Amino acid sequence: MGQLKTIREVIAELNRQAAEHQAHRLLLIKQITSNPTYQHEVKRLQEIYGRESFQGGSESWRVFLEPSADAAAGTDGSHLSPDVSMLMNQVYMNEASLSCIHARIEALSTYLFPVLRLPPEVLILIFKAGSRLPQDDPILGPSTPRPFPLVVAAVSHQWRNIAISTPDLWTNIAIRHPRPYGWVPLCLERSCGQPIDITIECRSNLLTAPVVDHLLSTFMHHVGRWRRLAVMTSDPATIYAVSHKLANACAPMLRHFQLSLSGSSGNQEVLLPNILQGGAASLTSLRLDSISLPWDAPPLVNLTTLDLRWLWHQTRLQYEQFRTVLAGSPSIRALILRGTYIHLHAGRAYPPLSIPTLRYLELSGDHVCRMSSLLSTPGLEELTLANLDETEFREFVASLPLPDSDGRGGRYPALQALSLLNASMCTPTRRFTRALPTITHLTVINSATAKFLQLFRKEHEDAADSALSWPHLRKLTLVDEVDYFLLHGVVRDRAAADSPLERIVLNAPFIHDDNLIASLEEFVNVDIVKDVDLDH
Repeated sequence: MGQLKTIREVIAELNRQAAEHQAHRLLLIKQITSNPTYQHEVKRLQEIYGRESFQGGSESWRVFLEPSADAAAGTDGSHLSPDVSMLMNQVYMNEASLSCIHARIEALSTYLFPVLRLPPEVLILIFKAGSRLPQDDPILGPSTPRPFPLVVAAVSHQWRNIAISTPDLWTNIAIRHPRPYGWVPLCLERSCGQPIDITIECRSNLLTAPVVDHLLSTFMHHVGRWRRLAVMTSDPATIYAVSHKLANACAPMLRHFQLSLSGSSGNQEVLLPNILQGGAASLTSLRLDSISLPWDAPPLVNLTTLDLRWLWHQTRLQYEQFRTVLAGSPSIRALILRGTYIHLHAGRAYPPLSIPTLRYLELSGDHVCRMSSLLSTPGLEELTLANLDETEFREFVASLPLPDSDGRGGRYPALQALSLLNASMCTPTRRFTRALPTITHLTVINSATAKFLQLFRKEHEDAADSALSWPHLRKLTLVDEVDYFLLHGVVRDRAAADSPLERIVLNAPFIHDDNLIASLEEFVNVDIVKDVDLDH
């Protein structure tokens, strides 16, 4: 507070000085305009250029001298007395001083804004968090925001110095345009040897294979500090360019690697003979979209996260290959299988695959029921089912064994979070909720939200069955059209039954009445989200 008081006192003194300078300036101008030689010069120029040329405006007193006939003849052409010229010089000096005073006032005033008084260590934490948010590159066009580090560096001298001296702020390098003038070299320089995260987004077709090849040539000089590399494209040529660059590369710090071929017409797929053969000892997370690698060799070993999506006829795994991949990563904790990924012959029985370390599982496609039965995951905590049709959902529910009367057993005894994404569901039944009794978090995204709410409401209307579905449910995320009166009834009834929800997350586009949200907040915390990432 003492520092703020001092700043305010200095600003007040500067304002006083500015007022004095301004008053003196006006006095000088008055003396100039009352001088007979000045008035004679104005009259002469009005006769030349017209009377309207020197009327009106705060700067109308200024006279821009024109060479006279006397000056052309070599005689003294000055039409203003020495006194007027001296007064004009004093005005110009006064105005220069006044400009400096105003600049000092503006600079000091920035310290009065609370955000600009945050200590550097707090600003560094904020800047680091902001730099990890999704961001666009500095391309031409007013509608495209600049990268976060460049934005904060342009706010003030203090912020610029902090941004430039914080290497972590420049480690997230996202490229979506072929012309990020100087952006990549700037990040490589200012990151000062820190591990870097590289994202090359080519699906807009603005980045061609030759451009990506050139970018990778630049990044290869820093391959020893890659921490994350993600390349997304709709052009197989780009994938081959990446493969050529990385075939024998050694990336000792690389933790996450993603190659995605998607967004194109037709079922394109690429088989790569080798990649990162120089070694990637730290690699723990791998995502492949429509791309296959040698499944029984590095870098497909010692993974904790494996994400396989849309492996078509040539790239999808056989059961034996999938078992080999799992055996090479005995500590895997997250497994994502979307679209087509494993070829399972109809009518053939396969031995179950035990994954005791798995904590997160996402399944989609035509084999959800079969894969969920095939995988033994007693420690699973989060399950996501995506893109199911109603038949597949019925089969999945029917395949779930019920726990024992004491609550033990079942397919997922430790399951806490269930997410349904784009699932064409039949109405969930009490058998479904009893098969998954430990749910504490339910997320429903474009998957018949009303059917779940109707199930919860019906329980309170049915006196013959007073037991609640998912009595431990505490968080409910609904990204869908919501009947708020039905939702309010569910929230109110569960609170009355001493099994209250603690948090509800709703999607902004489906909110039509803020008063209804306020009524929900009487019973539960409500969060509103604007965007939902369905391609996490």
